Amino acid sequence: MATVGVVCERVRVEEKQLLAALIDAGLRPAPFPPGALPLALTPGGQALPHLLIDRGQNRVAAAAILTACRAIGTITLDAGLAARGDRLAVAAALAAAGLPRPETRLTCSATAALDTLGRFGYPATVLPVTAGGEPIAILDLDTAEAVLEHREVLGTSHEALSLIQAGAPATRWPVIVVGGVAVATMSGATGEPLPALARELAEAATVTLGAAIVAIEIARVDAGLVVWDAAAVPEFRQATAIGSHSVATAVAELAQARLTAEQTRPASEHELIPLTTTHRREAVTHGVVLTA
Repeated sequence: MATVGVVCERVRVEEKQLLAALIDAGLRPAPFPPGALPLALTPGGQALPHLLIDRGQNRVAAAAILTACRAIGTITLDAGLAARGDRLAVAAALAAAGLPRPETRLTCSATAALDTLGRFGYPATVLPVTAGGEPIAILDLDTAEAVLEHREVLGTSHEALSLIQAGAPATRWPVIVVGGVAVATMSGATGEPLPALARELAEAATVTLGAAIVAIEIARVDAGLVVWDAAAVPEFRQATAIGSHSVATAVAELAQARLTAEQTRPASEHELIPLTTTHRREAVTHGVVLTA
């Protein structure tokens, strides 16, 4: 029986559901805390699970674990670039793929951020470049000055880096995509149901990021629907299933499929199973611009 490790600091509701679904799928799961043991960086240096599922809340530790384990041949189910990179890498990849995006600037100081906010107008949103940082809606100049000065003066050097996105849309849908297929969502803040195009955009963004499991946030702005953000470890305890499978069941089935595929392919091949989807693109093509 194949062993499956669930990378997590603690077992929450989502992890309990996932562990139960993996058992139902005939697999042998166990939590895999990032701080539990040192990792050997050579193949055969220690016994590891056959497959790891990323549920790490500490994104720095989780990204390191995933990188180390993938290097020695462990299969990982994670959010791809969103799991192992930062928001700048994600935003740049989405823009390069031609997916609709809000107007976005990278700023490296509070002065540059305030200048960008002045050009965009209010409201706008500050997204920390570091993966996992909470977005901050900026409603006016006073709030902008307080937030940005606090981040720059009291934070680390990374805190001075921000992505500024135009707007702070009220209607946003986190769409959970597993194996290239949208399986669940949360209702928009206004209660509006998930549009078909939002599902297609989320699936297309997942392909761009090389993600096996990810939450893609789709927002409605004046120009239409845009890919707003990506979350490497989606919460799904209150998610609404799009089809017949829950998120946990879909992840368990994907894990089982990946393990089966690995058993039937040459040992030298460790690439992910390609994800495919059909999608349309709206004519919104704002890229990422550097602001000194």
